[in-house]
Amino acid sequence: MVIDFQSHLFPEEYLNEMARIQGNVILEAPDPYSGMSYFYDKQLKCRINTATFQGREPERRVEHMDSLGVDIQVLSVPPPGADRFDGDGAVSLARKANDALARICKKYSRRFVGLFTLPTASTRDSLDELERSVTELGLRGFGCYSNLNGRPLDSEELFPIYERLAKLGISVYIHPTAPLATQATGLDIMPVLIFGWAFDSTVAMTRLVYGRVMERFPEIDFVVADVGGVLPFFAQRATNIYTGRTEEIRRKYGLKDNPLDSFKKFHVDTADHPSSTLKCVLDFFGPDRLVLGTNYPYGPEEGCLFIKNSLRSIEELPLKKEEKAKVLGGNAARVLKVASA
Repeated sequence: MVIDFQSHLFPEEYLNEMARIQGNVILEAPDPYSGMSYFYDKQLKCRINTATFQGREPERRVEHMDSLGVDIQVLSVPPPGADRFDGDGAVSLARKANDALARICKKYSRRFVGLFTLPTASTRDSLDELERSVTELGLRGFGCYSNLNGRPLDSEELFPIYERLAKLGISVYIHPTAPLATQATGLDIMPVLIFGWAFDSTVAMTRLVYGRVMERFPEIDFVVADVGGVLPFFAQRATNIYTGRTEEIRRKYGLKDNPLDSFKKFHVDTADHPSSTLKCVLDFFGPDRLVLGTNYPYGPEEGCLFIKNSLRSIEELPLKKEEKAKVLGGNAARVLKVASA
C-alpha cells in the first residue's frame, strides 16, 4: 500500500468563505510575472503561501494516483489555516474546510483520508470542532501548523486540545507556515518558502520537546512535513548541547527523557527531498518514522512530477523490502489507523 501523507487541497468553499469574512488573510490577484496567486497576511504584511487551484477535482486526483501507483492521499488544507482568523469567522472557515474534505473522503472512502483544521484562536471552539470532525465527519487527524498565528505549539492554552487528541488517539500533522521570526527571513515570499518554513518546523519540534508536550502526551503521534525542517542535519549539534548541559537542561525544563530520544519519536514525511538528503533523515529517524510525502498538487505536471520524484527518492534509499513498505505506506497506515492491504 502506498499512502501520500502530504497532499493538499484548498476547497472552493473554504476560499469563498475566506473572501467573505475579510479577515487577516486575503488572496491576491495573480502575479503579472508568474501568473501565480499568493495569500497575503495583513498582520505580517507579507505573502505567506502560494495558492494552487490544481487538484480540485477528486476524479482527476484519482486518475493521477492510479497512473503513479498511489493508493491513498491524506488530504489537508495548507496554510493559511483557520488559525489566522478569530471569532465566528474562524469557526465558519474551519467548518467549511472540514465539511468539504469529509465529503470527498466519504465519496472516495478507499482513496482519501482527511485531516481537520481547527479555529485555534478559541480553545472552546477548537474542542467543539475537534469532536465534530472525529465523531461526525470521520476525519483521521489534526492538520496543524508550525505555529498558530504566532503562538508556539507548546502554549498552555493548547494543552486541552492535546488532551482531547490523546484521549481519542488522534495524530497531529504539522505543516510549516509563516515563521515566527519573520524579521529573520524578511517580508518576502521566497525566503519564507525556501528557508523560513524549514526554520519554523524545527522550532516547533524543539518547543514540543523542551515544552514537554511530547512527554505529557505520548499517545499522540506527531508527523512533521518536509523531513522535519533542519533537525536531522543538526542532530550532532543538538547532542553536543545536551551533553554539555545535561543537568542544567533537566532542571530548567523539567525533562525526564533525553531530548534526543524525544526528537526521534517524531514521524516526518519525505516531501521535496532527493535520496541523498533522505539518507541523512533515515539515519536519524530510522525506517519506522518516515512516511511518504509529495506536496501534491503543487508543482509541474499538475503536481505529478513531485509524486514521481518522491517515489524515486524512496526507491533509491538503502532499505530492505519490509522497510520500504513501511515508508511507502505501512507507517502512515499505523499512525492514521487505516487498514493496510
